Amino acid sequence: MKKYRINILGRNCTIATDKDESFMLRIEKEINEQLNLLKTSMPHADNLDLCIVCLFLLSEKIDTLQKSVKKMTESSLEAKRILGLLRKEITREIKERKV
Repeated sequence: MKKYRINILGRNCTIATDKDESFMLRIEKEINEQLNLLKTSMPHADNLDLCIVCLFLLSEKIDTLQKSVKKMTESSLEAKRILGLLRKEITREIKERKV
């Protein structure tokens, strides 16, 4: 596990992770960009308020993505069920033609 020093809103943090440096730099940049956008739209908010709002926005994104994954999983299972039925039907047709 590597340790990385990142800077979020001027505050240095040390993060231990298995991710590589390019990933950590990208995440650091994305977080700071999001927080700076919030800071522009909420000029009187302090850094803690900005982080709280950012966490809520991230939670909404996570919820949306989880719902999408659930729908895709359900669609995949339905497709597998249909393919299984088709396989059985094709196998039955082949057997009937051989007779």
